[in-house]
Amino acid sequence: MDGSAPSTMVQAYMIDKSKGRMRIRSKVVLASAVVIVCIAVGTITVHYLEKLDWVDSFYLAVTSVTTVGYGDFAFTTLTGRCFAIIWLLVSTLAVARAFLYLTELRIDRRNRRIAKWVLQKKMTLGDLVAADLDNDGSIR
Repeated sequence: MDGSAPSTMVQAYMIDKSKGRMRIRSKVVLASAVVIVCIAVGTITVHYLEKLDWVDSFYLAVTSVTTVGYGDFAFTTLTGRCFAIIWLLVSTLAVARAFLYLTELRIDRRNRRIAKWVLQKKMTLGDLVAADLDNDGSIR
């Protein structure tokens, strides 16, 4: 067994070769990991730049990343504010992307369920007539 076998297995699991794109579950996991990394980076940076304890740093990071921001903690140092400009932009976009992929996963599951229902349904002549929306005698 060569050294590329594990990476090939991971790639096969993450990428749908028939469609040539990443699987939705992999997107959700990666986007969630990015959000967790953003919160961790924010927590560590706020702890050292703003001199807050770990719990308050984590609280500030989570409320800022999720755009809740109650206002009870704020960036007070110049370096903290400069960091916050970039960090909040990146982390807010990461949270938005995670929600986008979660929504995509939910819609994909619903579409699969509907397609399965439609394919298992017995079609009647009445269903075919109802499918002719423009009444031209054909279904397109």
